[in-house]
Amino acid sequence: HCLRWPSGRSPPWAVVIFLHGIASHGGWFGETAADLGNRGVAVYGPDRRGSGRSSGPRGHLTRYERALDDLEQVVRLVSSEHPATPVFLAASSWAAKLAVVYAARRPAPLSGLLLLGPGLLPTVTLAPGRRARVVIGHLATPTARLPIPLTPELYTANPPYLDFIRSDPLRLLEATTQFFWETARLDRRRRRDSARLDLPLLVLQGEDDKMMDVAGTRRWFARLGVADKAYQAYAGAGHTLDFEPDRTRYVADMLDWLAARAAPGSPRPAG
Repeated sequence: HCLRWPSGRSPPWAVVIFLHGIASHGGWFGETAADLGNRGVAVYGPDRRGSGRSSGPRGHLTRYERALDDLEQVVRLVSSEHPATPVFLAASSWAAKLAVVYAARRPAPLSGLLLLGPGLLPTVTLAPGRRARVVIGHLATPTARLPIPLTPELYTANPPYLDFIRSDPLRLLEATTQFFWETARLDRRRRRDSARLDLPLLVLQGEDDKMMDVAGTRRWFARLGVADKAYQAYAGAGHTLDFEPDRTRYVADMLDWLAARAAPGSPRPAG
C-alpha cells in the first residue's frame, strides 16, 4: 500500500519517497507531504510490508533483504512515473537503517537521501530478557510477538499528536522475534555500508529526541565521507519532526535542500 500526495504543479520539480518507522505508517507524513505538495513536490508514502495498510503478517519481517527489494520496487515505480524529475528518498526513525543500506548499495536512480530523526543509534531498546527471546525465538518461534518498547511520549510532546498516536488503529504495538532479529542484522549492515554512502545527504534531527542518541548521530554524520552532506538540529524539537507544533523551518529546510539539488533548470519553489 502506498499513499500519494500530488504536487501543486505538473510535472513536479522534485519527488520525495517517505519511509516510516518501526511502529508507524505512511499516513504519519500527511501534513508534511501536503506542505511539500503545495510547493511543487510530489510525495509518496509506502507502508512497509506487514505495516499500515500493506499486506503480510503484522509486524513481521522474514529477511531485511526482502524490505530492500520492496523498496527497490517502489523507487523504480516512482522513477518510471516521473522520468524527468529528480527522486529523493526520505527516511524517518527505524527506516533510516534501511535507507542507508539501500542508498549505499543501490543508489540509482536517486538524487539524494534525507534522514529525518534517524533511528541509527537508539537509546530505547528491548530489555535483556526480551533480547534473549529474540536470539532464541528467531529460530524456534520466529512469529512470536514482543511489545515494541516505544510510547507516544517518545515521539512528541505535542498534545494533539500524542492523541493521534494513541488512537491510531494502524500503529504497530508488537513485532515478531524475527523482525527484531532482522533489525539487528540490518543495523550491522548499516554500520558497514555507511562508509559507502555517496549520495547528497541531509540529516534533520530534534535536539530533544528522547528516543535516539543525538550526540552519537552527530558523530556518525561527521565521520561520513560524503562530499555533499548537511546536518541541522532543531532546539526543543523531539523525535518526530512531522509532529512538532511548528513545522515551518523543518519544511523550509527540506525545500531549500531539495531545490539546490534538483536538476539544473528545474523550477524552484516560490516564496
